[in-house]
Amino acid sequence: MTLANKLTFLRIGAVPFFVLFLFVWGEKGKVIALLIFIFASLSDLLDGWLARKKNEVTSLGKIVDPIADKILVYSAFISFIQLHLVPFWMVIIIMGRDLLIMALRIELASKNFILSANRLAKLKTFFENAVIFFVFFILLWQGFKDKIEAADRVTYLLMGGATLLALISGIQYWIGSRRHLQ
Repeated sequence: MTLANKLTFLRIGAVPFFVLFLFVWGEKGKVIALLIFIFASLSDLLDGWLARKKNEVTSLGKIVDPIADKILVYSAFISFIQLHLVPFWMVIIIMGRDLLIMALRIELASKNFILSANRLAKLKTFFENAVIFFVFFILLWQGFKDKIEAADRVTYLLMGGATLLALISGIQYWIGSRRHLQ
């Protein structure tokens, strides 16, 4: 197994600890959860870079890496739903879109067509991470939330941006792939 793939599996293994620390040990636990999320996010960048640099891009990595990314983001979003920090319905839309796109990728791969991430999907990912880091900012600096009533609105706008980009990019993927599905 390549080092890049080991990093991907390490990212998946970090998820239970991320969730655990988010809900235990109060402020210290939240700081540890944030550090775990940062580590996991950086490992995503590192594993892709290593795989390309060492010319070790594998089929396993192509399949597991995006799944690991989704597991990490979904664990944060579902945890934030539990903490009443993000809207449930937006998370469901994002997750539903991602599952449909994964199914589309699998079907297209069976027809020897690779569906690469488009710009809007990358922007969606940026918004998802922006939501997660902003929510951590709110969690760790409760005084900020108390002073700025707009914190909930900012979270809602960032999450809304991710949701809207999920819908638009999902439609783009579908329209762009129709001819390969026939």
